[in-house]
Amino acid sequence: MRCSALCPSTRCTLVLAAALAVPRPGAADALWEAELRAGYGISVGGAGEQMSARATPLTIEASVSFAFNEDPPLAGYGGFTVETLDRNSVGAVGGIILTPHDSHLRIAAGGVYIFAPYTLWGASASLGLCFHVTSRTKLCSALEATAYFAGSDLPEGRTVTDGKLVLGLGFDAL
Repeated sequence: MRCSALCPSTRCTLVLAAALAVPRPGAADALWEAELRAGYGISVGGAGEQMSARATPLTIEASVSFAFNEDPPLAGYGGFTVETLDRNSVGAVGGIILTPHDSHLRIAAGGVYIFAPYTLWGASASLGLCFHVTSRTKLCSALEATAYFAGSDLPEGRTVTDGKLVLGLGFDAL
């Protein structure tokens, strides 16, 4: 079958699969990285008939990660997060990032603690892709889920789950 005979969505899928399979040319694994991220999505809370969905606040995050393991390539990260638009808050984030060698894939898991003006504790996980635009700068995108399970801003026995599309700009060094 000729490529031009494929439907557009099949061609896009093939192009994306080929891009993911191609190793990053000449990019060494970074020892540290600074990243700015912004995320927005849908928040679901409550239970049963009282379950509601609404837009998440716009989150802006600044973090630094440091590599601590070569195989598998793991890094620990920590930083600050700010919620804005619908609500205003400040918090901290931290966790672990897995970035397989010669791959654009990035998997992260960690925790979130919102501490002002109210408190929220949560766990987050994300799956995304990063592409170098220069030798030390990269663009990243991810799907991220955060489940808040404790804090003064949650009714007792309730959780709130956020699903977001996150875009980021990373700066790394060797």
